Amino acid sequence: MSETAKINGTSIFYETRGEGFPVVFVSGGGILDRRGWDNQFETFAKHYRVVRYDIRGIGKSARPQASFSHSEDLHALLTFLKITRAHVVGLSVGGAIALDFAIQHPEVVDHLILAAPGLSSDSKSEANLQGLKALTDLVKTNGLEKLIQLTLDAPFVLSKQNDEGREKVRQIYLDNADVFESGFPVYALWEPLQPPPEDRLATIRARVLIIRGDSDSPVYAAMTDKISKGIPQATTVVIPGGTHFLNLEKPVEFNEAMQAFLKPNLFAQDAT
Repeated sequence: MSETAKINGTSIFYETRGEGFPVVFVSGGGILDRRGWDNQFETFAKHYRVVRYDIRGIGKSARPQASFSHSEDLHALLTFLKITRAHVVGLSVGGAIALDFAIQHPEVVDHLILAAPGLSSDSKSEANLQGLKALTDLVKTNGLEKLIQLTLDAPFVLSKQNDEGREKVRQIYLDNADVFESGFPVYALWEPLQPPPEDRLATIRARVLIIRGDSDSPVYAAMTDKISKGIPQATTVVIPGGTHFLNLEKPVEFNEAMQAFLKPNLFAQDAT
């Protein structure tokens, strides 16, 4: 089912499938919209009520016009869907949103799965803001195709032999051309959690799985390790050959790590 939720003064596009305990996939790995979770959406809908959505500012969701909170949008969406408790999954910036959400609304999060996660506090760093401006300038000067090629040529994003994943990223970026051309309001207008999440990691009550690939960038690997060390009793899995877009690079291994954390042996039972 695909619908639009009118929440927090905006409209959020979401899709649901399956039955059972809710699993919520947060979009936002770069400008990846909900389609970045295609494989997981199909796989986990066999056993769970799966929800995926476009965060405010990408995909089919409305573009922000003023400052807002991604994590409060997520809370409003789950309230709209009458979901009181769920497993929450996020990749990269989506992981940062999921992390903020788990800190703000611990009563809602059962299991928290963070794949190559970032921190919302980084969104307002001078380096990040300058980086977003540089990307917009590049697109205006050389076109979006040039930026897509530069992104896919980065060895830690996706491997060169991953034709399917690279084409998916390319199509999603092309469909979100306005985001690049307008200065990334999806992040520029985002108000991150205060006090910052890195100072509150020890307060997280959910059971936490952190997944990263051993071929991710050193910067993200260091950030992932920092988050992992800050959360008591977090479980960390490193996937060999995994890049930053981990679920696109190693979908089978990613799904198996998720499933083993959520409900061990469920996939094995399917095979018998």
